[in-house]
Formats: sequence, structure tokens, C-alpha cells
Amino acid sequence: MYPTYLARIASTAERACVMALDRPKDPQAREQLFDALAAVADPTFQADEPEYNHLTELFGQARVWADIVRTRIAGLQTNKLGHPAVKAVQYPARDLLPILGDLSRELGRRNDA
Repeated sequence: MYPTYLARIASTAERACVMALDRPKDPQAREQLFDALAAVADPTFQADEPEYNHLTELFGQARVWADIVRTRIAGLQTNKLGHPAVKAVQYPARDLLPILGDLSRELGRRNDA
């Protein structure tokens, strides 16, 4: 994928993650996060150019955490337990947020150069 496209995906997912963490009980925020993470969880979410090889592991971590968050959101939609289940989404989303931020910065930095 093109780095500018990857940067846009990462920053969109990062913003959705922040919104879902700020409003944990808002089902629309979780739905937007679920949708934004679809592209991050996709196996093609990686840079093909050799100059981005140092980000390979970061892309892999982002895909794994995005898949975990999406699975937890899907489980929350089918299981209306309330507050404890919402925390099951919050914890992995907090772990995913800095990874998305790092990707956004690194890809943005490379595009600006």
C-alpha cells in the first residue's frame, strides 16, 4: 500500500480510538472504532517499500491489537453485560492507541521528507 494511504488509515483509526476511549459507553463511538480498525486488521496493512522495513513489526502489532479490539467490540454487541464488558474493549484499545500514533508519526514523517 502507499505510505500516504497507510498514514491516513492509521490516523483515522487513532482518532476513532481516542473517541472510543473518551466515550466508553457510547455505542456509536465503538462502532466507528470497529469500522476504522477494519483496514488496520487487514493483512495488507503494511508498507511495501524497503524504506519502511523498520516498521514491519509495528504494522504486525497494529494488526493483532486491531483484531483483538474488533473481536471485543463484536462480543460486546452480542452480550449486553454493561460496564465490565465495556472495559474489555477499553484495555486493548489503550494498548493499540500508542501503536497507531507511532505509525501515523513515522509514515507522516517519511511523507513530509
